[in-house]
Amino acid sequence: MADREALTERTNMAIETAEKFCELFYNKIDKERHTIEKLYLPTATFTWNGNFLEGSDNIQRFITHQLPRTEHFLNSLDSQPLPNQAVGEQTTVLVTACGNVRYDKKAAIPFQQNFLVTEKDMKWKIAVDNFRSQGSN
Repeated sequence: MADREALTERTNMAIETAEKFCELFYNKIDKERHTIEKLYLPTATFTWNGNFLEGSDNIQRFITHQLPRTEHFLNSLDSQPLPNQAVGEQTTVLVTACGNVRYDKKAAIPFQQNFLVTEKDMKWKIAVDNFRSQGSN
């Protein structure tokens, strides 16, 4: 029974983490891009529609200088806590967000984004970020 309670607690933590994290992330990327670097680990990786970047400085530069202005609308959100043994006892959550994104006020298109977020210094940081839109921007 203790194992079941621990799993329920970890699952509830993952759900709460995903909800709060996505609210913060999409607000920052849509309205406060100049501060987005703070959400990434220095060693984070980011793949945007097949374009791979490594390091929070490179991610920040791409988002602020190359990514068109965005407006995200979430339709669904899922999260899973990763087993401690798989991530070296580091609290880590897989977050999947799906919805629509509008680039530069054009028609919205569907997107899916997956994050691995990990706890560092009592804050959630992105370790891996994979974004894919379905359609042209």
